[in-house]
Amino acid sequence: MILPTYINDVGGRNRKAVRLLEFVEVDFKRQFDMDTYQEFFKNAGYENVRYSVVWGRMPCMIAVITIM
Repeated sequence: MILPTYINDVGGRNRKAVRLLEFVEVDFKRQFDMDTYQEFFKNAGYENVRYSVVWGRMPCMIAVITIM
């Protein structure tokens, strides 16, 4: 299973873009950085997860879950 999501990068460069999207009523249920994204899957009980980051204006972190 492959699950991509946008993340807030360490430098906070995309925070303005997030605020702009929220201004036009995009409703983010939750915002993640690299650590909280990994904690989310760990707390959900997933153990076989690999993570990759695609850097860009809006960085995207991808969780690849191997289900046995």
